[in-house]
Amino acid sequence: MSAPAPLIADVFDFELPPQPYPGLRPFSKEEWPIFFGRECMLDEVIDRLVGQSLFVVHGDSGCGKSSLIRAGVLPRLEQQFARGGAGWATCTTTPGDAPLENLAAAIAGITGADDEDHRHEIRRILNSGGHGAAPLAQYISGRRREHVCILIDQFEELFAHARHHGRQQANILIALLIGLHKLADLRLRVVLTMRSEFLGACAQYDGFAQAVNATQYLLPRMEGADLLRAIQDPATLYDGEIAADLAERLITEAGGTQDQLPLIQHALMQLYSARRLRPDKTWRLEMADYPAGGLRGLLSDHADKLVDGVKDVPQTARIVEEMFRALTEVNADHQAIRRPQTLEALIKVARATEGEVRKIVDAFRAEGASLLRPYGNAPIALGDPVDISHEALIRCWSKIADEKVGWLVREFEDGITWSSLIVQCESFEKDPGNVLSAATTEERRNWLSGRNEEWAKRYGGGWSRVQKLIDASVAARNEQAQQETRARRMKIFRWGFTITSALMFVAIFSTISAIEDRKSADLAREESEVARAEAELNLRTAYEDRERLAADQKAADNLIESLQGELKALKEAAAKAPADSAFRQSINSADTVIQQQVEEFNTATRSQPRIYVHISGPGQREAARAFVKRLTRPTRALLQITVPGIQVIKNPPRGAFLRCFDAAECKEYGARLTERVNDALEYPQVTLQDFSATFTDKSTIRPMHFELYFGPGDIIPQGEKVMAQ
Repeated sequence: MSAPAPLIADVFDFELPPQPYPGLRPFSKEEWPIFFGRECMLDEVIDRLVGQSLFVVHGDSGCGKSSLIRAGVLPRLEQQFARGGAGWATCTTTPGDAPLENLAAAIAGITGADDEDHRHEIRRILNSGGHGAAPLAQYISGRRREHVCILIDQFEELFAHARHHGRQQANILIALLIGLHKLADLRLRVVLTMRSEFLGACAQYDGFAQAVNATQYLLPRMEGADLLRAIQDPATLYDGEIAADLAERLITEAGGTQDQLPLIQHALMQLYSARRLRPDKTWRLEMADYPAGGLRGLLSDHADKLVDGVKDVPQTARIVEEMFRALTEVNADHQAIRRPQTLEALIKVARATEGEVRKIVDAFRAEGASLLRPYGNAPIALGDPVDISHEALIRCWSKIADEKVGWLVREFEDGITWSSLIVQCESFEKDPGNVLSAATTEERRNWLSGRNEEWAKRYGGGWSRVQKLIDASVAARNEQAQQETRARRMKIFRWGFTITSALMFVAIFSTISAIEDRKSADLAREESEVARAEAELNLRTAYEDRERLAADQKAADNLIESLQGELKALKEAAAKAPADSAFRQSINSADTVIQQQVEEFNTATRSQPRIYVHISGPGQREAARAFVKRLTRPTRALLQITVPGIQVIKNPPRGAFLRCFDAAECKEYGARLTERVNDALEYPQVTLQDFSATFTDKSTIRPMHFELYFGPGDIIPQGEKVMAQ
């Protein structure tokens, strides 16, 4: 945040930084010896700053605002005026999640009284807003005889803080800045750096637009010659050189975009790390050293290597994804931006231990990486903010930026899914019957297993509301399954009774025929009596099965096998009768009939179609219920239809459609079900839509699953007067 001002004798002493290129992060004040290419702009800023107490530097993201002030203006103030015997003290802060606390800490550090009591005293002065300008200047000058310059970097963070936490601190700080501007006490100067797109936000605070207009400086873009110096000159301080064609290639590829300077500096840092030393310890980077992936590929590959380099952390890839999804967002202008999070919040949303998250954060913020801040290896507290160093990482790392499967897209889609659940919660809270369909319930339940309450907070919360909806939907799905089981058992019983009755009829008919056959009268009479007794026994057994309702699928199979055994016994008895006897002919005829009935029974006991009805508004519910009642009316047809429920949906399709999702089921049942549905309707006419080719994830759809959609308009059941709009 800040550091004590150096002694005048120390201002001119310096050591070269560990490497000539900082990478994606801004230059620091200590890196002024390797800061090249902004000399003309630096002179202009110094000349203007000397004559005013507030100075606002703005420009695009990545244009070098922070580096200009940190590595250019602040060291120049200390050095230039030290030559004349005048000292300057400088410090740096950012608004972050605590704008006034951070500013108080920076001022306390520069005054040499960095303790809790002095911070509270400074905070009381800051809380006075515009009235605190003169007391603040007096407080600082009373403790230091030098001039003081405070850099509030990334000032746009103040507007984000106001959006998330209210405008109280923003109002106080901006009133203080306006007061300092009007006071014009040149012992204290404040420099703001801010992205130009936030200039409009300044007008939302009384008097601030006027102050900004009077003090603003739009940072110009670096020209080609300036960029060449920024690329080539630092290398000479480290006994190396950058080939001219490589420097030109870097400038051309960056193309003057908002990420130009960060990408070039990051690429140079990577190339320098992989340099090959000559015997005399000198080095040279040429086009042959430049990878095919270019600037964006270098950054994306670097981030991937950092992930791969984290050891002893289970599920590293998942934790990294959750962290960076939390650290990014899409703003109202559909631009990907940074979203700082405290270390504690990252731990919660990543569903990982503190040690695991710390290892990953430390790998990404270490010197030579600098993809997250705070930079370096100093310990960070749980309440300290963690932030992406520059939005170039969001735009260039393929894992984040991929337009189809990138983390940013997936997070955006998850946000839409969550919003739809909140909308469904509102409907459920008004009518507890408005639960999710069985297929949707399982899908949303699995999806929620990868989210938690901390994640939901970024979309306004509502975790407990969604959990209640899911619990109710699961209960409704289970009840639906039980009803289907009971209905299936009753069908098995009815078919078992029918087959047993048919066998009894055959047995009686066979007995009569045997009696009429004079050649085998005695034998036929005896066999007929046995068959009739066995059939009566089977009939009693069927009644007992009905009372016990134990006719599940396995029981049904046993019943069929038993009945076929009885038929076999009758056929064996018939075989002993003469070939031309009426008894034997009747048994053979019955064999064919019974086998057909058994096959029909087997078909009927399979899963019956379930049609989920979706309507476009509550006004259609009465008509839909009348239609469902007619559609599911008991019938002699083998194809019995179940309708688990009726659900109101948003954005329904226009028209009326029956949708199928399995190719075999679409072919076998689609047309028949469509006909059955239209038979139960006078209006509208329902058409079949085959989704089997596009709906490839069959794991979320149960067999025989169909969906019926009614768009806005009337629903008129066949033979009914009910109508809904």
